Amino acid sequence: MQLRALKDFIVIHKILLLIALFLINLPIIGHIYDYFYFKRVISRVNANNLRVIIEPNNICNLRCVVCPYQKMKRKRETMPLELFEKIVDQSVELGCKVIQLQQYNEPFTDKDIFKRISYIRGKNIEVYFYSNGTLLDRNIREKILINPPNLIRFSIDGIEKESYEKIRVGANFKRVVSNVIKLFKERNELGLKEPRIEVCSLLLDNNKNQSKQYLNFWKDKCDNAAVYPADSRMDEDYSYIKYNKLKPYPCFNPHNIVVLSNGKVCLCCVDYDGEVILGDLNKQNLKDIINSKKVKNIYNSHLKQKCNLPICKRCSRLYVDSAFYWWDNIF
Repeated sequence: MQLRALKDFIVIHKILLLIALFLINLPIIGHIYDYFYFKRVISRVNANNLRVIIEPNNICNLRCVVCPYQKMKRKRETMPLELFEKIVDQSVELGCKVIQLQQYNEPFTDKDIFKRISYIRGKNIEVYFYSNGTLLDRNIREKILINPPNLIRFSIDGIEKESYEKIRVGANFKRVVSNVIKLFKERNELGLKEPRIEVCSLLLDNNKNQSKQYLNFWKDKCDNAAVYPADSRMDEDYSYIKYNKLKPYPCFNPHNIVVLSNGKVCLCCVDYDGEVILGDLNKQNLKDIINSKKVKNIYNSHLKQKCNLPICKRCSRLYVDSAFYWWDNIF
């Protein structure tokens, strides 16, 4: 948690992030940083802490400006429970401890979301997801408190209605904030510890001066609040750092598996349309995909800082987020 707090503090203050990136891209300081950082990367991967993202459906009720959902060409579909349970079972066999029910979707649009939560928790695995909070009415809140995931992170960008609604197109700021506060209050009144409730905001031009106010507002209304820079998955203009001049750091983790709603395993969380498919769980098992030559080659290319996949080369996360990502124990 101390490393996470330090990382969050640097990210919130743009000048500190720019200084940190400048320093680690210098010859001598960069070599020293890389020596210790790459040891961290390799130790985290070798620990074989399997984390699986399963996209229950690829349906969302918003059209956020920073999200490529509106550009997605994949068929909108919901993963059958039978396939979902098979993937969870295979994840358990491989020692998975955490499953995220997320990719390009709003989890509460899935009519089977609570069945999925129950199945995962029945396997003694932690489960979490992000939500935009728009569907958090009394009925959904009651179901959450009866059958909770371990953690829900609510994406609420900024602290002002006007800027928020320009980012989260289709959402009502006051309603979302009220929904999250009610859930937090109701959980505490029942003496429950779960779900842990966090809120997070992306830093964009129209809310970049709201960070301190944002964190102060939420400090007693949730379990944790954080602010992060936007990445380039929708448009590189949303990433305020000229990242293509920086050196890349390993981003790909062969033990972080992303399963799309159609059962195919894609490259990573940025791969919204399944541009790079690593395998198909309709036909293959998870262990074979993880141990495949294709997965190993991509990982090794990241370690050598020579990844030539187009989706990686145009992604800001490879140059910015990944330079610090491995210090953070996210869950």
